[in-house]
Amino acid sequence: MKTCIVLAGALALAACGTNEAANNDSGAQDVPAATSQAGPPAELTVDNSEQTVPIAVPSPEPIAAIPASFQGRWGMVPNDCDPKNDYMAKGLMTVSAEGLKFYESRATIGDLQRLTPTRLQTTLSYSGEGQTWEKPTTLTLQDDGKTLVRTETDPPAAETYSRCPA
Repeated sequence: MKTCIVLAGALALAACGTNEAANNDSGAQDVPAATSQAGPPAELTVDNSEQTVPIAVPSPEPIAAIPASFQGRWGMVPNDCDPKNDYMAKGLMTVSAEGLKFYESRATIGDLQRLTPTRLQTTLSYSGEGQTWEKPTTLTLQDDGKTLVRTETDPPAAETYSRCPA
């Protein structure tokens, strides 16, 4: 009798095994083994020569006038570009070949250099409201000529302008 009970228990455990043997479709799916991805080739990750490669920095090119791509009317806000508001457009900057014109001041160029096709460096000589001063300045075109950034040093400051519609 004991033997029958032990045998019945063993058969019950065997029946609880895997669902593959019973062809049971309980929704379990075979999961493929994870595949490893190869890393980048060694020649792309190791510098066997350990050499320093110099990056050419363009030398400044002296120029006589502000290029046409920088010239025009530039506003800090959209209302600065409205010609009817010129008398109160405090954020309007007009760039000509010779210099910059602001609401209450004018600036002429000195030692103008082209650093890149979209970047100029100069010292601007300002006059306005009975005063004169000079500022080292960089003009940078961005967004395919739609944005002009005027950066000054001593103290550092940057102003961003948008090109006014023609």
